[in-house]
Formats: sequence, C-alpha cells, structure tokens
Amino acid sequence: MAESKESSVLFSLKELMNIEENRIREEEDAKKRAADAEVQAKADAERRAREDEETRLRAEEERRRSDEMRRKMEEAQIEAAKHAEIEKRKLEEQHRLQMEALAKQQAHEKEIHVIQSQKRKGVHPGVMAAIGVALLSALFAVIFFVAIKPASDAKEAVKKAQTFAASDEPGQWDEADRQLAIAREKDPTNKDIVAVSDKVKAKRDKKAEAEAAAKKAQDDELKAVKAKLAKLTQDLDDAQNELKNATSDEAKKAAAAKVAAAQAAMAKAGPAAGGAKKPCPPGVPLCN
Repeated sequence: MAESKESSVLFSLKELMNIEENRIREEEDAKKRAADAEVQAKADAERRAREDEETRLRAEEERRRSDEMRRKMEEAQIEAAKHAEIEKRKLEEQHRLQMEALAKQQAHEKEIHVIQSQKRKGVHPGVMAAIGVALLSALFAVIFFVAIKPASDAKEAVKKAQTFAASDEPGQWDEADRQLAIAREKDPTNKDIVAVSDKVKAKRDKKAEAEAAAKKAQDDELKAVKAKLAKLTQDLDDAQNELKNATSDEAKKAAAAKVAAAQAAMAKAGPAAGGAKKPCPPGVPLCN
C-alpha cells in the first residue's frame, strides 16, 4: 500500500516537472518567435526604405533627364529663331542696297542722257564741268555706301564680337554671334570673322565638355551609391539568415552583432546616398 502511494507521488512529481518543462519550452519558443518577428519586421522596414530610396533616385534621374532634354529643345528653338532673324535682316539689307544701287544707276543714266542731249544742242563748258563733278560725287557716294561703309561697319561689328567673345558668360557669346552675323552681312570677306567665330566655338565646346564631365561624375557617383547599397543589403540579408539559422547562444550573439553592424552601416550609408552633393566645377551651372 505504501509502495503504491510512493509510486503515485513520484508519478505526480514527474507530471508536474513535465508540465513545467513544457511551459518553459513554450515560453522560450514564444520569445524566439517574437525575436524572429522583430528581426523580420526590421528587415521588411529596411527593405521598404531601400526600395523607397531607389525609387526616389530613379525619379530624380528621370526628372534631371527631362529637364536636360527640355533645356536643349528650348536652346534649339532660340537658336533657330536667331538664325531666322539674322537671315531676315540680311535679306532686307541686301534688298535695300540693291534698291539704292538701282536708284543711283537710274540717276546716273539720266544724267548721261542729259549730257548727251546737251552735247547735241551745244552746252557751256562750265555746265559740263559741273555735271562731271556731280557724276564723280555720285560715283564716290555709290562706292562709299556699297563698299567702304559696309567694310567699316563690318570691322566695328568684329571688334565688338571680339570683346564679347573674350567673356566667360555664355550670354555674351550669343551677342558675339550676333555681331559676327552683322559683319558677315556687311563684308563677308573680312578675314577676322572666322577667327572670332572659332574662338566662340572653342569656348562653347569647352563648356560642353565640362558639363559632360560633371554629368559623368554624377552618374558614376550614383552608380557607386547603388553598388554600396546593394552590398550592404546583401550583408544584412546574410547576417539575418545567419541569425535565423543559429542554434547556440554564442552563434546567436555573433549573428546578432553582425545584424547590428549591418544595420548601422545601412543607417550611415542612407544619408550619404541621398544627401550632400559635390560642388560643381566653375562654369558648369547645370552640374547638380
């Protein structure tokens, strides 16, 4: 009877111990699940943050490209309008010179006709001399307005163009082009036009090269940031997988330390990826 009671007590104690062990195991499992859920939640939040950052970078790149395309189209339209205006003024000036030349030619022919008619009638030598002086004056006026004055105006326009071309402001280069167009219209044979035009073109080419270099540097920096984010993301994923698969306490601590280090690296790289921009080189206003 005593042995039966002792066996019953031992059985009850074992049952209680089993129940307690099960409770402790369930609490540990619950803590582990909670820790895993917290790690997974952090990983999901960080993944969403990375995706949002990549989306923002892509949107900024697309906006920059759209602004660049719109700027080039506006510049092309302005350049076309300038060219059309220059051609219009050139045609108007050519028409005016032709009409002046025609009028002078008609006046000259009229004077010759008067001289010839007076010769037939017999004219005083003084009248003939006066007519000769008038003809010479008319001829000199034609030469002055058709050759001398346009050449002088062309030289003056080239001198102004040289002053504008010496500036580092692109707007001054446009004014230099306008003065060169005037010089070409007045005197296409002026040898200084080509030299000034080449100087303006060289400055524009240098500016375009600087802008291209700045754009390439910005693109390279963006690629480097994306590569760094990808590497940090892979490191974090590896650390989280290592923590998830860890079985011993030491392995869990080591994996948790790796996760913390990877998260710290991600947090440090985040501001650098979307924050400060390098200063632009001189003369490149569209760098950033």
